[in-house]
Amino acid sequence: MNRTMSTFIAALVAAAASITLPGHVSAQAWHYPAFQLPEVSTREFNFAVAGGGDYGTTGLAQWREGIGPDTHIGFDLGFASPSRTSTLFLIGGGIGQQLIRSTQEMPIDLMLTGGLYGAFSSDIGFLRIPIGVVAGHRFPLQNGMSLTPYAAPRLSIDACVSSCNGEGTDANVNFDFGLDWAVNSMLSLRGALTVGAVGSGPSQTGFGFGLAFRPQTIRH
Repeated sequence: MNRTMSTFIAALVAAAASITLPGHVSAQAWHYPAFQLPEVSTREFNFAVAGGGDYGTTGLAQWREGIGPDTHIGFDLGFASPSRTSTLFLIGGGIGQQLIRSTQEMPIDLMLTGGLYGAFSSDIGFLRIPIGVVAGHRFPLQNGMSLTPYAAPRLSIDACVSSCNGEGTDANVNFDFGLDWAVNSMLSLRGALTVGAVGSGPSQTGFGFGLAFRPQTIRH
């Protein structure tokens, strides 16, 4: 690992320490990392497993599709098995817009993200609207591999929509800290730490692993 990469990772760690705040925090549809890199995806399928405290285990499939040189859309579909309610069905969609591409003078990729996500069971239903940024940088390695560390703070509006039991609407903050290892141009292994909660629930730390597949698109 070269000095530039070490310095950058240290900076992201410092950002994590400074941005993580006491109080409520939130993830996407439920308590799991967004697995979002700071760059536009032409086409990507990510399959992930995450877990964290009372929020249980989450199984997730994500599809991201480019709709322009600086924009992609994405869809999440999955389930969660929290300890205090029945199994949740997770669904949602979002958009990513490239704000900054890294250069020699500014080695940071920055993406704006937003979306609408839901988590539903026979016991309760939540809708969430997260808006945030993803900052990171891709470091090329030998044999077509690369490493991309990234940080992703988000602001979220969380609203209970059924069987609320006193739950209301909360404005929350979420933070991811992740690393993507691109084995080649088509396959990545992804890990991310997330700090979050759902609605007015307690803030807890979770971790997730993903396997991302990028099929080669056919150019006409």
